[in-house]
Amino acid sequence: MATATVPLCQHWLEKGTRCRCPAMRGTRFCYSHRLEQARDARKNAERARQTWFESAPLDDVPSVQRAIREVMTRLLSGNMDRKQAGQMNYKLQTVSVNLRNAQLGSGKAK
Repeated sequence: MATATVPLCQHWLEKGTRCRCPAMRGTRFCYSHRLEQARDARKNAERARQTWFESAPLDDVPSVQRAIREVMTRLLSGNMDRKQAGQMNYKLQTVSVNLRNAQLGSGKAK
């Protein structure tokens, strides 16, 4: 009588060996490593979304408006919590005031 082979988790441990737990049906990982993979994927996706804020130049009023719209979209879709949205809006408000003051200052110099 033949024994059934059970696929094993494909996660590599720090020791350089593979996890020997049975893989979940239809996946390459055991339960705990599948959760870890999903958590890492969510973190990477959030990091990619955050790079937009870090790379978007906020040097004019339309760019600040786009950033505010992005914050509101993320807040309403559940991708950002209220505390993060409040902090981002406060920073965007500061940028907006600084832009307004810079424009008024350049207008007075002329």
